[in-house]
Amino acid sequence: MKADYNLDTTQGMVNAIRWTKQLIESLNDGGTWLVPRSGTIVTFDKKKQIAVVDAPFMRDPSITKVLTAMGWKVVMK
Repeated sequence: MKADYNLDTTQGMVNAIRWTKQLIESLNDGGTWLVPRSGTIVTFDKKKQIAVVDAPFMRDPSITKVLTAMGWKVVMK
């Protein structure tokens, strides 16, 4: 069964947070995630829980929504 990632539902947000936490844990501090669907580049300061989001092509509000729900500070570049 396909996981629900609808951020407007509780279960979807829980799934998205779980997926994003696993992604961040797999990166070194200062690591970068390139989001293929939007070309967004996210750099993580894991010690300060700050995510710098560079969206040169199109903004992807779901990234900010999930990171903010996780308690991270999001800085738009």
